[in-house]
Amino acid sequence: MKLQQMLNKKTVAIVLIALLLGSCNSNSRDSKSNDATNESDSTALSSTTSQEESLVSENKAESLVKSKDQSKLNESQLSVQRLLASCVAGNYDEAAKFILYRGADQSRVGLDFFNNANAQEANTVKVTCDVIVSWLGTSQSYEFISYQEEESEYGLLYVIEVMFKKEKLGVERHFFHLMDTPKGKLLVNMI
Repeated sequence: MKLQQMLNKKTVAIVLIALLLGSCNSNSRDSKSNDATNESDSTALSSTTSQEESLVSENKAESLVKSKDQSKLNESQLSVQRLLASCVAGNYDEAAKFILYRGADQSRVGLDFFNNANAQEANTVKVTCDVIVSWLGTSQSYEFISYQEEESEYGLLYVIEVMFKKEKLGVERHFFHLMDTPKGKLLVNMI
């Protein structure tokens, strides 16, 4: 009888230990599941926040460009202004018309703009616009600072300096290099 009572006590103890361990593991799994859910929620929230910040930045960029008085701009500055406006509006077909083609087709180099219907050329236009929108999106304002004409091996270059005023970072200067082509003044480079 004593043996049976001892076995019963051991069995009860083992069952209790098993239940406790199972409960701990279950809590651990729930905790891990909650951690994964929290991480997923955090990632989704971060993604949403990032998208919202991007949208705010783009809206800010668009309002900056729309508010610019174009009456005092020369032809080269107007070309840059129109490129900026096309980029912030997401109108890549229009933006492509302001960027000088540089690619494998030698008959178009220096004479034509990018064709946004071509996937490879469209990518170049999109990347160019993304850079411009990022410059504008982090700016309080921008203004055309200087205009110069420079001779190059390809002909006359028009260099337009634009100053982007940042809230806490001061200013950022960027240069847009344009060239005369049969299709108008087109962007060659921007730095």
